Formats: sequence, C-alpha cells, structure tokens
Amino acid sequence: MKYVSVGRQSSDGVTGCRNQLYRGPFWLRANVVLRRKPGDQFLAIDGSSGLQHLVQIDEVGDSTASGTIVESSAAVAPTRLKLTLYQGIPRGKRFPLILQKCTELGVSRIVPVLTERTVVRVDEDAGHKQQRWSRIVQEAARQCMLGKPPEVGEPLDFAAALADWQASGTPGLFFDEALSSGVRTGLAHALTAHRSAPGIAAFVGPEGGFTQDEAETAAAAGLTALGLGERILRSETAAIAVCAVIMYEAGQLG
Repeated sequence: MKYVSVGRQSSDGVTGCRNQLYRGPFWLRANVVLRRKPGDQFLAIDGSSGLQHLVQIDEVGDSTASGTIVESSAAVAPTRLKLTLYQGIPRGKRFPLILQKCTELGVSRIVPVLTERTVVRVDEDAGHKQQRWSRIVQEAARQCMLGKPPEVGEPLDFAAALADWQASGTPGLFFDEALSSGVRTGLAHALTAHRSAPGIAAFVGPEGGFTQDEAETAAAAGLTALGLGERILRSETAAIAVCAVIMYEAGQLG
C-alpha cells in the first residue's frame, strides 16, 4: 500500500465522501511519481486532522485529482516523550537536514538558536526561511505518517533560548565539548534520572559548537553538560544522534 500526503481537501474526511484534492504535494506525487489511475487505492495523511485515509481515486486531471474516502483512522500518534531540540543554526543545507531527520525521529519542537558562532543571517528574508522550515517538517511528517509535524519556533538568541527552556520546566541537556573541566554525566545516566519526565530539552551547537562563555552560562542556568564521546561530530550529525539516542532510551525507537 502506497502512502501519499494530502494537500487541501474540500471535505472533513468523512468515510464515503468524495473529495477534491487540489494541485500540490498530493497531486504531484499521485499523478507524476506513483502514476496513479482511477480505481487505485492508497493511504493518505491529512496533517490538519491527524487522520489517515484509505482513498480510492476517481479522477486524475491535468491539475487536480478527486477521490472517495473508503475509511479513516488515526495516523501515527506523536511520541510520548516531548523532546524539544534547541539547535544552533548551521550553514547551508545542514539545518534543513536536521529538521527533516529529527521530525522522522519524533521530535516535538525544534527551536533555531542564534549563538556566538552562528554565521547564518536569519534577519534577511526571515519570513521566507520560517515558511520553508515549516514546509520541510510538514513534508517529513507526511513521509513517515506522523499525524502532526513538530513545531518550528522562531529563531532565538542564546539567552532567549535558555529563558524559553527554563519556562518549560523540563529537564535540559547541553551537548558540547566547550566545558574544559569537570566530569560530564553520561547520556544514559542523565536520561535514567529523568525517565519519568514527560518532556526533555536538548541543546546542540552550530559548527564549532558553543563558546566557553555560552557553556558556562548554560551550566549556571541548570543545564546538564554532556559529551558525545571522543569523536568530533558535525552539528547535523550531533543533532540527529542526540535525538535518536534520547528517543531510543525513552522507548520510542526499537
């Protein structure tokens, strides 16, 4: 059974209802990629309702397609653990990759963070960047059949990101090698200590990591400093690895 993401619909997803599915992600994938034809059935995700529909195609035109919902059910539910990733914005295609892969892993919220070593200028066409980031997580959520994509917050400077985390009341982990002294708590141990927490936050730096001042400020704010082993990981690798390990330890993977 093929999965296709649904764009806009003219109905509320009632079984047996004929839907007009407009040109967009659905039409492009159904008509161009999967070469669907009238009579074919597929599972479609409706991100607005959190439902998945078994749809039978009635017509596929030049710019629209219509189909009938055969049955509806709940899509993949969000993970039990509410993981928030505070990500120092890296350059180029790295941040879109982080958005995509961390969505697939079940992260609930992603907050772009402007750190001292961030070189990306988000103030230039900020609205366009925010829309693009939201579109990336929506597409990733549909791809892995998540009923609801993660929230992508507005970019925050480091101090504002710390304040945002503190306001959430969740345990916070700070992943970086910037702290030059002191014994770091192991990730497994840190997660065991917070196993009953409904949410957790993880801070990951951009290229070059956080500065010494940021690391000390994070520790003073109450974040638990953690290392990622002897290897030096790229920012995007660190973010994906951190989220994967946290989700695994929380029983949300495997």
